[in-house]
Amino acid sequence: MRAVHVNAYGPPEVLEPGEADVPVAGAGEVVIDVEYAGVNFAEVMFRRGQFEIGVPHVPGLEASGTVREVGPDVAGLVPGQRVAALTLAGGGYAERVVAPAALTVALDDGVPGDLGAAFPCNVTVALGLLRDAARLREGESVLVTGAAGGVGTAAAQIARRMGASAVYGVASTPDKAAYAADFGYDHVFTYEDLVGRVRERTGGTGVDVLLDAVGGPVRKEAMDLLAFFGRHVVFGDAAQEDAEFTGVGLWSSSRSVGGYNLGGMVAARPDLARDRLEEAARLVADGAVRIDVTTFRLDEAAKAHELLESRRSTGKYVLSTR
Repeated sequence: MRAVHVNAYGPPEVLEPGEADVPVAGAGEVVIDVEYAGVNFAEVMFRRGQFEIGVPHVPGLEASGTVREVGPDVAGLVPGQRVAALTLAGGGYAERVVAPAALTVALDDGVPGDLGAAFPCNVTVALGLLRDAARLREGESVLVTGAAGGVGTAAAQIARRMGASAVYGVASTPDKAAYAADFGYDHVFTYEDLVGRVRERTGGTGVDVLLDAVGGPVRKEAMDLLAFFGRHVVFGDAAQEDAEFTGVGLWSSSRSVGGYNLGGMVAARPDLARDRLEEAARLVADGAVRIDVTTFRLDEAAKAHELLESRRSTGKYVLSTR
């Protein structure tokens, strides 16, 4: 079968189309004939070697398509059924992928395949960030870095549904800020304007929740924009540069820092991961969360990665096997 391989860590060019063995469903698993595979920044970090998951490998953390094979101990899924799945062991950039049945959900008839591959990671992560990690309460304010991306656009809409009093975003360019503003944000700033504009909009009190996937200098600057009892949730490191926070600094400011990792949640709380994935599927099917999807061919995976890495991307990218 056709697949895209990472044979060595490096730039987007290390993504090479080729052939791979056809997967077989084990206990509690299904094999999916992939129609679309989602593209995520986590896969960029894996490809760069920020997390050495081993090479060679076939990337791809989410996919949509049709169930081809059902393994032992699987209930509720049958061959021929349209589904979307989290494929956190990788393998989505291929014509077939094996997925845990517990992380595979039926696709509503009204949800097209490209949209089905666009929500399992990003919308599930946005829900987990706001509900479980930040524990957003009605009337609180939120600031999201990477506002124009897949998680950012979903988080703004979900925060609004949860009763946030204000939702602010930050993006790398004015064009991306304007794009993100259409997804439920009150205001979206560029990184150059971040500090002054947030303080102006909040009257100097800061925001209650910060969702941070960027890292680097922005991580430290944004931390200083938190209100009393504000929560800073880290869920990525796009800049490949971390920031340090001292215990004394957190104590003196009454702020807190936490983290959120989808793979970690699946391992520690598979029941909660399933709940969030099912909720994400419902929100998308109901039109409550809108996703702007751009499709590339499977053999254009390197192009999609290059755009993500260069910060020129907006919305969600998926790969088509057709």
